[in-house]
Amino acid sequence: MTDRLVEETLARRPLDYFEEVVSGAALVVVIAATCWGVVTRYITAQPAAWTGEVASIAFAWLVFVGAAAGLKYGTHVTIDMLVVRLPRAIGRPLITAADLLVLMFLLTVFALAIEFSVDAWDDPTSVLRLPRSVTYAAVVVGSLCMLIRYARTAWRRWRGLPAAWLGVSGSGAEL
Repeated sequence: MTDRLVEETLARRPLDYFEEVVSGAALVVVIAATCWGVVTRYITAQPAAWTGEVASIAFAWLVFVGAAAGLKYGTHVTIDMLVVRLPRAIGRPLITAADLLVLMFLLTVFALAIEFSVDAWDDPTSVLRLPRSVTYAAVVVGSLCMLIRYARTAWRRWRGLPAAWLGVSGSGAEL
């Protein structure tokens, strides 16, 4: 690791790793709840009914916030073999249009997720009686993280800088 990379890594703010912390914690909760459910079902006489519900809620957080972490690191699938072969004068506007479409899509998902989460507030889960919004909030947080991270990536790409996190290229379409 170069000195510059170490300095950049140490200088990062705690919120820079929000997605990893949340999805990592959700993974621990999924594993712990599932293991506890197995133990109580097969070893004790009284199975814990709440474990499946907790694991489901944590899995939603793992999936949606984990997807935002994947987007941040540029590990999502991109098919850019045509765009990188085009002249810069044609390829750059196409990439810009694609970036704008993705940003509009993420903004739409975010807005709909908020609406859906608010509507589900009065609908409790079956065992713990938590509002279903606890589960659906994962979509709100995940789509907001994706929107913020993608906007940052698009802005860096438009300015001619490496688009992906830590300078690792996630796409060859950096014109």
